Amino acid sequence: MIKRYLFVIILLFAGMMCRAQSLSLEELQSLTAMTTDQMHNYLIITKRFKPLGKTVLNGKSYEQYRSNRINPAIAETILLGQTNLMMSGNTTRQVIYHTLRLQDLNSFLTQAKRSTMTLVFQGSDAYQNIFRFDNSLFMAVINVGRDKRSGTVQLDEK
Repeated sequence: MIKRYLFVIILLFAGMMCRAQSLSLEELQSLTAMTTDQMHNYLIITKRFKPLGKTVLNGKSYEQYRSNRINPAIAETILLGQTNLMMSGNTTRQVIYHTLRLQDLNSFLTQAKRSTMTLVFQGSDAYQNIFRFDNSLFMAVINVGRDKRSGTVQLDEK
């Protein structure tokens, strides 16, 4: 009986020490269809991200959020594009997730390979390895820096 309790305590301790990514690929997919208020509440209240204001990247305006991790070397950043109205009446937005941890990127690659998405392109350039996944609803591009110290996940709903 004591062994069971000890095992449970060790599992709980290991879970607390493990620093997994704050968001999964499915959660990023959900963010693409949320309204601004829903997305804001989800990130701030549920996932404890901090809003950093607006930023412009490649001429597009994004709302920027940063995880509450104390160490900046493991902080995650999310950029949420402006909402676009689709012909179906639904709204969508571009989601860009940035991390400095290789473990987070490897986790996203594993999640993408296990999902309904298909790997349609794998290549590299001078700075990063590029993986493009696609299905009938989403397109995801996962970039892993050649130095394996940072990367991004860009997700768009079709």
